[in-house]
Amino acid sequence: MAVAALSRREQNKHDKRARITAAARALFAHKGFAATTTQEIADAAGVAAGTIFTYARTKDDLLILVFHDEMLDVVERARKRALQQPRLRDQAIAFFNEIADYHERDLPLARALMRQLSYVESTDQRALVSQLMRRLTGHLAKLIDAAKATGEVAASRPLTVAARTLFAVYFLHLNGLLNGYLDRAQFERALTADFTLVLAGLAPARAAKSKIQ
Repeated sequence: MAVAALSRREQNKHDKRARITAAARALFAHKGFAATTTQEIADAAGVAAGTIFTYARTKDDLLILVFHDEMLDVVERARKRALQQPRLRDQAIAFFNEIADYHERDLPLARALMRQLSYVESTDQRALVSQLMRRLTGHLAKLIDAAKATGEVAASRPLTVAARTLFAVYFLHLNGLLNGYLDRAQFERALTADFTLVLAGLAPARAAKSKIQ
């Protein structure tokens, strides 16, 4: 009985979280992040205002929660999109284009998210961001590992470092895209140029030399 009761409590908690994040996402899209209040989110989710703070201490933390839940699906779509390409550079570009597509659907919200990601105060929300980053870089690492088998990447190259490097390049240009410094075509050209250089450094010595020349 105790196990069943615990299961029901956990399910109820999960359902409330889902209602809260769905309500927050809908209101952020309709009214904008800045104009939405936590009381409005609570009303739309059908929960008490204080219940929201069980899941997120602030509206900024709630934005991270919404982002995390949506990005799990986005990263999986990015993985599948990448696998449609034959070579690592094109796989990486396809992977990050899928994520950029997601951010471009709501630029004001994406900009608010970028500001929040610069400093995540809550320990719980940092854990969510870290979990998502492990998932994302893990998929990239698998692509890089597969490229070792085809000779595109030298066997000695560390997978995690290489994956983080590709992400760092993408994140730099994503900020340029979201803040109007780059249009989408410029963003994709920048990814192509920078990934070409990074992957030349990851390639076996003779292949890297020929790519640079």
